[in-house]
Amino acid sequence: MEPIRVGIIGVGNVLNQYLDKIGVHPDVDIVALADVNPEAVRKRAAEYDVPKALTPDELLADKDVELVLNLTPPKLHAPVTLKAIAAGKHVLSEKPFATTLEEAKQILDAARQAGVKVGTAPTTFLGSGQQTSRKLIDDGWIGRPVAAFASFACRGYEHWHPNVDPFYSPGAGPMLDIGPYLITNLVNIFGPAKRVTATAQRSSKTRPRPAKDGGYDGVINIETPTHVTGTIEFATGAVATVIVSWDVWNHNLPHFEIYGTDGSIATPNTDFFWGAPLLRRGEPGDLALDMTPPGGGDWRETPITHRDDAYRGIGLAEFGYAIRTGVEPRTGGEFAYHCLEILLAFEISSERGQHVAIESTCERPRPLPSVGPLEPYRFD
Repeated sequence: MEPIRVGIIGVGNVLNQYLDKIGVHPDVDIVALADVNPEAVRKRAAEYDVPKALTPDELLADKDVELVLNLTPPKLHAPVTLKAIAAGKHVLSEKPFATTLEEAKQILDAARQAGVKVGTAPTTFLGSGQQTSRKLIDDGWIGRPVAAFASFACRGYEHWHPNVDPFYSPGAGPMLDIGPYLITNLVNIFGPAKRVTATAQRSSKTRPRPAKDGGYDGVINIETPTHVTGTIEFATGAVATVIVSWDVWNHNLPHFEIYGTDGSIATPNTDFFWGAPLLRRGEPGDLALDMTPPGGGDWRETPITHRDDAYRGIGLAEFGYAIRTGVEPRTGGEFAYHCLEILLAFEISSERGQHVAIESTCERPRPLPSVGPLEPYRFD
């Protein structure tokens, strides 16, 4: 199959996460990079031996580019995606897909009219850790999955990120920044959601801004919830508890666990493409009055069933396969819209003080075929 020809708009911090291991996906050909900063795009193109360093408009006009990877800041995701669709390009966007459902609907309508495919990262659920977990569940190792716990909590990004203000602006925050890793994995496990109930809070109006030479220099304005917790009820009847926070120094919470009628699975961090899940079948001691303590019993690391060197380029490879074969990408438009609706419902539920029904739906993403460590990735 002819490699998919990809042009990337945005050459900031996340670019290396796509290109450092792109060589494991020979069906992806990066033909152009673009950015509003000419010096930055020339430097990055030379770093990764990409033949063309362009402006965004030049990239969209380039006939060699079939698929645009949108790595612009979150507020620009929807405008850039719409512009790429108008240029006749397929688009895979970094998360979030958009910052409002109105923007997301415009994207789906435009893509449908133009006859192109659109989709969204994160694609970590295509990695070995989550696909192995999915196979264990589909093969019945924990019985019927009935619940899950998903969390990501830290103290925020300002001590290491060079441009942190957008993370604390409207349309951002931990729910739209890190929440997509949790929500896409939950939909991969359980399928479409039915409703959300949540509480979202902003612990302070400002945060001290770290100075480069130590100490603090001014403040960061906090304009979005920084601690969000809630539950998702899925169409299957399963329920997931979700916590995302930038107000926590440290914790003992699991990253991602799925609970079934016959056992439990602890998956690797949903921000990673690699790692092996831990499987725990139900044990007699769990039924005693003095039951097995949390983390006790026979948790077993399972062999992975998929290659573990995918990294973010797997999203481009899977999307390219879908374009070439005419199928819907696993990260495609309906999936992207549904996951965004779930993410936005957390803050809406908190503001209204009530359940929020999820009106959209999507197909549960197809599992990836199992492949050995030396076998090519497969997407059929």
